[in-house]
Amino acid sequence: MKLDDEIANILDKDGGLLNVGAVERLVQLMPNDPQDDVVSKVADVLACCSMLAGVIAATENAECLNQFVHLGGLWSLDDWLQEAHKGKVGEGVEGGGSPKECDKGVEDLLLALLQALDGLPVDLKALKTCSVGKSVNHLRSHKNPEIQKKARKLQRTSWLHQLGWHSPHFGVDTEVVVPIPKPSGFSDDDAYKI
Repeated sequence: MKLDDEIANILDKDGGLLNVGAVERLVQLMPNDPQDDVVSKVADVLACCSMLAGVIAATENAECLNQFVHLGGLWSLDDWLQEAHKGKVGEGVEGGGSPKECDKGVEDLLLALLQALDGLPVDLKALKTCSVGKSVNHLRSHKNPEIQKKARKLQRTSWLHQLGWHSPHFGVDTEVVVPIPKPSGFSDDDAYKI
């Protein structure tokens, strides 16, 4: 059975995973070795990984996303992220295509991976045991400004909110309102400004 058909069997109408059983099947379908029979060219490796990352990004079921992380899917995404950033995706696979096509495919894969990571329930334990935080941090200096922006957003907002560590960066699009009591010498009719 073709990979597209396998994936179509485990998707809901919105392109996300149907259920926890579908998560297990997706993790089994994720290529760990580019030399597998599933993919034969670099462009196919990039398209396959992008498609699978897109499935994760489209999944809204929290139970499915938790199961994906539990089954090691986060580590696979991190491996793909590192390989794509280093330009090693599809290394050892024949039929690479033109460098410009590969660059476009790698950028599409990086964007798909960042979108998938944005929806995953990443906790402190996952960030400590997996180097995905470092991998995303490296993308903040990528040559593509869209990749830079998504990597920064993922680190600064999504993960910090999930970890409960979000605090305002003073002076950066943040308004901080601190209530200061009116001094006792002022009445309600007096204008009071600081």
